[in-house]
Amino acid sequence: MVEHDLAKVGVAGSSPVSRSKQGRLLRSSLFLIMSYHVYILYSSSTDSYYKGQTANLEERLERHNNRRESSTQHGVPWKLVWETRKATRSEALKLERKLKNLSRERTIQFIKKYS
Repeated sequence: MVEHDLAKVGVAGSSPVSRSKQGRLLRSSLFLIMSYHVYILYSSSTDSYYKGQTANLEERLERHNNRRESSTQHGVPWKLVWETRKATRSEALKLERKLKNLSRERTIQFIKKYS
């Protein structure tokens, strides 16, 4: 009987954890592991902004600054001016699309507001 009751609650170590709390812990852990970055870069050489999304921000920034991305090779060096994380790639793509539709002025306002 006792084992059956513990199975309903879920056990982590010696302290019981409810299934809902266990699920939240798992989702929050996965968010940190499997998150996607949405970012805005700034190039002082071209005075322009670039918006994108990626699973690995460090590698992506390196690719931009090593001229391995044709869309940004003209603006090297690029500086990260804003970024956020999203849990899924579809959420990241949706936000990236919205950012790419902002005018330059609205992009600057967005960066100031959310930095």
